[in-house]
Amino acid sequence: MNLVLPEDVLAEILVRLPVKSLIRFRCVSKTWRDLINSTYFADMHLGHGKNNRRHRRVVLVNRIIKDEKKAWLSFHSDIADFAAAAAPALKLPSPHHNTSIKLFGSCNGIVCIAELARARSDSNKDKINLCNFTTREFLTLPPSPFGWPDEFEDGCANTTSLGFGFDPSTQDYKLVKFVGYFFEEITTEPLIGVHIYQLKTNSWRNLGFTPTEISYRWPFQNFCTSILVNGSLIMHWCASRRCEDWCRGILSFNMCTEALQTIEFPCDYEPIDTRYNLAVLNDSLALILSTIKTSPQFPADITSIEEICEHSTEIWVMMDYGIKESWVKKYSIEPFSLLGSASLTWPIPWFSWNDNILLLQSLKGYLFSCSLKDNCCQEICKYDIRGFGMLEAIVYDETLVSFGGIGDGLYWRKIDGDSSWNHND
Repeated sequence: MNLVLPEDVLAEILVRLPVKSLIRFRCVSKTWRDLINSTYFADMHLGHGKNNRRHRRVVLVNRIIKDEKKAWLSFHSDIADFAAAAAPALKLPSPHHNTSIKLFGSCNGIVCIAELARARSDSNKDKINLCNFTTREFLTLPPSPFGWPDEFEDGCANTTSLGFGFDPSTQDYKLVKFVGYFFEEITTEPLIGVHIYQLKTNSWRNLGFTPTEISYRWPFQNFCTSILVNGSLIMHWCASRRCEDWCRGILSFNMCTEALQTIEFPCDYEPIDTRYNLAVLNDSLALILSTIKTSPQFPADITSIEEICEHSTEIWVMMDYGIKESWVKKYSIEPFSLLGSASLTWPIPWFSWNDNILLLQSLKGYLFSCSLKDNCCQEICKYDIRGFGMLEAIVYDETLVSFGGIGDGLYWRKIDGDSSWNHND
């Protein structure tokens, strides 16, 4: 006797399964395929997963293999066992001259990855992609149509940073792009333009320049950190402005209201000696300050340094969002002696779904992690993952979200099954 379950009962069963199983189960029957492919089920699965993230989260590591001169993305489903890949490694297209491929965050299983110019150039030649690596879909965004402002003389422009997230007020995905307009005179403050891409309409809007009252107008070219505040997704970047000395803080952008604001750092610092990263710790904004001070006698090649005068990492958490006085120094981490004197590390901003896990990169390019407990660093692990230059790592949720269900007329493509990125120009 054939037992046919009602669709709502079937959906309640299947929604608890990981995406990889659901993709395989689409071949069970036409009913199962139509249900799993539906936008209704993708939204249902996404909502269920937000309360059960532990088994649906994947760490995505972006690295360059020096000997092979190739960029790779590797996927890992368990921080305790990075050898167990969640998906085959994906070879990225070789970056063009003076470009770099970077990760700029994720939202609902969609990752923003872009090839941006390192030097000052035409920012509209950037290649920005949105990808759901679980369903193997990717979308190349049209270039922003906004060029050099007519009211200024010729100069050059490049993208200083990107941010990608979801606007719950319009149920739409947005990408914010900061473009720096640089002038021939090096002492002239660059203008920072703000462009917004909306996925539903597949179009760009120009918000103009960052207001002069914004303290920190120039976001760094690294991935952003997003947190949900009172129902609005707010993106954050470490940022700076040029004055007598470089001044740095945090630039925020509200995806719903599209308002820009700035947040002061919690303490004084010396910009030349400090690296800054942002992260989320227990749903609160966290700032990672890693300081290194070396003797002038040390060689220029930092990888040959055998002793470090001072090296420490502090993690500050903003307990009451937007209130500078609410910054609390939660962790103060001394040099990682267990890693060896030649293994100075830089933090990669990431915390796990269960423990407070900080990812780090040694000067020799290896990936480490440490568990932050009781104001100290414990359980240091080294992984057999090594890259040339700076590693990048983000966490994303495996979902069934499809570009075909978001906006009409989007030209999305499938990543080839041979683990290569077929990026057509």
